[in-house]
Amino acid sequence: MVFLVDDDIDDLEFVQEALVSNSYKGPVDTASNGQELLDELAIRDAKPDVIILDLNMPLLDGFQALYQLKNNPSLRRIPVIILTASDNKEDEIRCLSLGCNSYFKKPNRIEHYNELVKTIKKYIAQRGHF
Repeated sequence: MVFLVDDDIDDLEFVQEALVSNSYKGPVDTASNGQELLDELAIRDAKPDVIILDLNMPLLDGFQALYQLKNNPSLRRIPVIILTASDNKEDEIRCLSLGCNSYFKKPNRIEHYNELVKTIKKYIAQRGHF
């Protein structure tokens, strides 16, 4: 299962379309901010195979959510992919130091999401669910 976390509905749809066009048939859940993600994960038994996390969101941003994910023993092994509009190299360095598994800048065209989907599928396969 893929969990997409972004407050921009268009970006959520782009990733979902890219997953479908690249033969992903598994479930996709969404949240509009980091707090919503953490609240949802707290009540679930089954954890996602991978989390795609935006950085700039209300309530609990991607940095804060990433920190909490990687410091929670029951969640830290879930691969986290950062997908952001940020061009700031320091943001990438910070995310990697917090424990993200991959970092992507949001593409400006739907067909450029294919590399992201390949990475998502790799993490799902590593967890034995693809």
